[in-house]
Amino acid sequence: MEVYLTLALLMSRGVVLALGHDGLVDVPVPSGLTLQSNKSAQTLTLTWESDSSQFDIEIFHTELMNVVINETVESKADPTAGQHVWTWHSGLPLECTSHSVHIRARYQQTVSQWSPLQTIPGSDVPEQFLSKMYPQDKVVHVGNNMTFCCIVGEKINFDRILYHGKEMNATRVSRRTYAVTVVNLTVSEVTGTNVICCSKSHTLTGAVVFVAYPPGDEDLVCETRDLTSAVCSWKKGRATQMRKTHQRTKYSLNGRDCLQANKGEMLSCTWTSWEQNWTLVAQNPLGRVQLTDSASLADRVHLLVPVDVTAVEVEAWSSTLKWRWSVAAYKKLDMICQLKLNSRELTVTRNFSGTGLSSVLLDGLWPDVGYSVSVRCGSLHGFWKWGDESAPYRIHTKMWRPDPPDVWIWMDSETSGWVLWKPLSVSESHGALDGFEVSQSDADSDRWSTVSLSHNNFKFPITLTNNSDINVTVAARNPAGLSQPSALTVPAYRAVGSQLKVSELTGTNGGFDLSWRSDVHGRGGFVVEWIPTGCAGLCAVKWLKVPESNSSVRVGPESLEAGVRYTVSVYSLSAGAPVLLERWNGYTQELPPSESVVKLSPVQISSDVLLSWKAVPMKQQRGFIRGYSIYLATAARLELLANVSDPDMSSYRVTGLSLGSYKFVVKAYNSAGEDSGSTVAIKLEINMDMMVVGILVSLGSMFFCLILISIFCYKRREWVKKAFYPEIPGPKVSGDWCSPQGPLDVKASPHSLVHIVESPEWEFSKKGLVPVPEEEEENIGVDTDSDEPALLKYYNQVVGEDSRSNPLSDSSGSSTFSVDSGRTDITYTGIQSPTSSHGGGYRPQMQPVSGPDESNVGFESDFQEESSGYKPQCSWQLDSPEAENFRGSVGSPTSVTSSQFLLPESSEENRPAHGWFHSILSRKS
Repeated sequence: MEVYLTLALLMSRGVVLALGHDGLVDVPVPSGLTLQSNKSAQTLTLTWESDSSQFDIEIFHTELMNVVINETVESKADPTAGQHVWTWHSGLPLECTSHSVHIRARYQQTVSQWSPLQTIPGSDVPEQFLSKMYPQDKVVHVGNNMTFCCIVGEKINFDRILYHGKEMNATRVSRRTYAVTVVNLTVSEVTGTNVICCSKSHTLTGAVVFVAYPPGDEDLVCETRDLTSAVCSWKKGRATQMRKTHQRTKYSLNGRDCLQANKGEMLSCTWTSWEQNWTLVAQNPLGRVQLTDSASLADRVHLLVPVDVTAVEVEAWSSTLKWRWSVAAYKKLDMICQLKLNSRELTVTRNFSGTGLSSVLLDGLWPDVGYSVSVRCGSLHGFWKWGDESAPYRIHTKMWRPDPPDVWIWMDSETSGWVLWKPLSVSESHGALDGFEVSQSDADSDRWSTVSLSHNNFKFPITLTNNSDINVTVAARNPAGLSQPSALTVPAYRAVGSQLKVSELTGTNGGFDLSWRSDVHGRGGFVVEWIPTGCAGLCAVKWLKVPESNSSVRVGPESLEAGVRYTVSVYSLSAGAPVLLERWNGYTQELPPSESVVKLSPVQISSDVLLSWKAVPMKQQRGFIRGYSIYLATAARLELLANVSDPDMSSYRVTGLSLGSYKFVVKAYNSAGEDSGSTVAIKLEINMDMMVVGILVSLGSMFFCLILISIFCYKRREWVKKAFYPEIPGPKVSGDWCSPQGPLDVKASPHSLVHIVESPEWEFSKKGLVPVPEEEEENIGVDTDSDEPALLKYYNQVVGEDSRSNPLSDSSGSSTFSVDSGRTDITYTGIQSPTSSHGGGYRPQMQPVSGPDESNVGFESDFQEESSGYKPQCSWQLDSPEAENFRGSVGSPTSVTSSQFLLPESSEENRPAHGWFHSILSRKS
């Protein structure tokens, strides 16, 4: 029976579960739902009762029933009250509109019915005619997001919402509520940021929001000032940007309010007694911070300021300083005090220690110097920090005798020089100087002469009057007395300076690093002297005294200038006069020359140009001149012609130039570069004097050569005669030319035709010989009706001595000897017959007869008889005047009417003279 009962129970339970799984309302509805709102925190708290632990919650904006949230939450009932509690934070202020909530329980996949709606009313209730905006005076953290709403009154039209003057996108929440959301808020101004709700015509309402930070205070430190109470201080850290009283950070120390810090006067809090541990809490509307500190009293002593500081027993080199303490407990405290002394030239600090210290002795002060002194003290054991520093107290020490001046002697010649000394500083003069006293005496005399000089005079001239040295002393004087004298011996003549080799010195980093022989010892030390090289008069001499133990020194850049050549000397000091050890010339830093070479001039030498110049002045060299660059200046650039690497050269010869204009540039250079260059121009022209000299020399040379040749030819005249003037044999005719007589047919040359003048009266308008062109030659005949003289043809025919022939009758014959090669363009004009008018024929060359007895009458008769015929070369005596007229033309070896080379046979006595040279060669030795 029990078994059946158990099965029945199990079956019924399964049916119930099955029915619940199918969605039947078997899960109980949550009961007792209540709502509680916190409008300042914008939270809504739900409270209900139910056996379930899982619930679905929906929240609406009541008027439009817009779902704000739909979540499934886990909530366990409070064991004591048996209620479930769940809190929701609303982004929209709860005043903006009414909110409705309902809830249902959930069991696995089964849910209960929704509970009845519960509503929290908002401020947008009907019949509200005033416009409102929420939230008001809200304080939020920088970077948060925030939603503002505007509830407009009844019958009022909404237009826009402005945040910090900028229009935002508004969303309608209910019939009369509009909301905007601002993201990533920035720090607001001192009075906050305004949010304004506007209609189209005017402002409806508004609100203020404060965007700031929570407290950022840090570094809490507690200390004691009077060895009893405590003063805790801290750093504010990041500013909260909250300036209204109710928003400011509030502080509490060990649970007690720090009203002094809460008022904002100072970030410290004073406590009447010392406590080992300290806790500070800082809080504002956005958050809070907690700081702690822990220490014993002996380790946190911070002394107060000394009072009534005063100086007593002020002397030239020392003074006593006193003060007192306002706290009696300090008299038993071991403390350390620091005094800070300030003067015009230096600042020093000195530490003193003691129990309850209230006075100290300040020694090592300088006479006639004003000081300002301040004092601060601290705990000697477990030193924490220096106490407060007193106000400066001024003291002035008394005067004292000046220090001996630094004296040097510079000789500007063999017999004159200057005693020089450096001005005394405030710490060296020990009071206002009245002047200087300079004394001098000869080395072999005990008498001294003293001269007083003003306080601003630092030189005195000296003159050597004999061969002995001079002892010089210089002392400074102030109201407290006269200083110890500085003594120096002036040598009679320092000839060693002119004999010593001067080396070249290169500067480094604006100064000179000097060293000299270490085996040289000066019992009085050494003096390094430097002056500008080449200066005139009283130079700017500077010097530095070096102890005996040193053999090297650096002359710093503060007293040297770049681009200035200095002469640096090292002297050894002893009982006598200074001895020169080393001497250099150098630059601390070389610069390009500031000026160019001077007096640059060109000189033409034939086709060369000699450039000469003078060196750059010493002051403008600004470096060691290493040479000169010679340039040829063109329109486009400078062409380097030569680089003269010898700085002592002052000329250069430019060779191989042609006639024309040239421009040359000469630049001096050193290790830093070249100068701007000096330019000169020259135009190369023909040198007339040199040309005349050349011509004369050439003529003289030629005349001398001619004399030598004449002498040579005179001595070798037989050889020259044979070589240049051999005997010319007479013409010989091979065969018997005179036996066969007959006409010689010769083809007339086109240039062998002449006109025969019929009348002895010459017409100057007509020419005697007219050239006949070749094409007209065959048509030429004798025109008896013409006034022109008849044209004769020349025939070279051999005839006998007594033969007579008519050239016209023989013109048909031809000759086997052609005379075509005798053509020429020369035309004979104006040939007249030397006889009567009827004898005007052409007379050829004739061979003179062998005998000289033939008269001129015979020649003339024969000539007249045969005036129109041709007579070949035969016997013809050229003794008649007519023959003289033909010697220069007709019958000559080059006659245009001759076809052979013809020379008259004559004896040696009848040969024509050929000049003085031929006469010399013809002499018998």
